[in-house]
Amino acid sequence: MKKQQWQTHVKAYNSSGLSKREYADSHKLVYHQFVYWSQKFNKPKSPNAFIPVNVTAKAQLQPQPKAAPDVPLGVLEYPNGARLVIHSPELLALLPSLLTR
Repeated sequence: MKKQQWQTHVKAYNSSGLSKREYADSHKLVYHQFVYWSQKFNKPKSPNAFIPVNVTAKAQLQPQPKAAPDVPLGVLEYPNGARLVIHSPELLALLPSLLTR
């Protein structure tokens, strides 16, 4: 089955009120393939680029005392789910200047 045919099925499923299993069975579709295409077409679009971050003068990050290597000093979370975990006090101290470039 072609991509366009799957897209037609997913659109029909979204407005059907049926469960994925019920829709797949009633249209003689292979269930796991239908789930794959349903997830593919219903996946929210996320930006593929960095987004600007505003850092005010009041927002200052202070390095914390030496922590155990497995304890993060800071975490930046991006809208697409990516995370930057900071373990280095030196990097934490540089972070505000890196974000304002």
